[in-house]
Amino acid sequence: RVTCEQIIDFKRSLGYDGVVLTNHCQPWYYEPEEHSSRMKNFIEEYEKGALYARKLNFRFILGIEVTINVPVKSDWLLYGVTKEFLLSSPCLYMLTQKQLFELCEKNGIFLVQAHPIRHSPEPCSYLYTNGVEINCTPADFEKRQEIIDFARKHNLKITCGTDFHFFERDCKSGMIVPDNIFTAEDFAKYLFETKNTELVFDGEKHIFNY
Repeated sequence: RVTCEQIIDFKRSLGYDGVVLTNHCQPWYYEPEEHSSRMKNFIEEYEKGALYARKLNFRFILGIEVTINVPVKSDWLLYGVTKEFLLSSPCLYMLTQKQLFELCEKNGIFLVQAHPIRHSPEPCSYLYTNGVEINCTPADFEKRQEIIDFARKHNLKITCGTDFHFFERDCKSGMIVPDNIFTAEDFAKYLFETKNTELVFDGEKHIFNY
């Protein structure tokens, strides 16, 4: 609903110095045989935004959000994707959670369940994910303590995002990360190796240790 340039300008106006672009890969967007061409379009859109971001010294990182239906409908954030991975990947929304996790594991991608209690009363299997997200849209944000408890029980890392689709979603939430993170690979490496994540939500900083 907005362009990459508009996202960058808007987030900068809120005080951000970077975003991860997680455009959607969903079954109702396109047919499986269109996946390769759609990923080319996806990358072209990202590269256009990245060029604009570089002029403003703004970190603009490639990611993707994948919706699957097996074993249940669920949304997954893939941190660490490269252009090469997206262009060579199978149709991601056709995979099961286990298959998606194994593909990510093979390619050094950190897999996070987005808004884990939106489509079902509890998050998906902890065996096939690296983390869970505190999503700061109102209905999802109300469930943050359940998500925190689940992550602690199963030793999963916690990320935070705003689920931005349009300008009305102007909450100032997200993650504080080291200054040396500029690429998708940098971000994934950080998430795999860090002993804590520092999140911002509800007007405060929160540190979760692992």
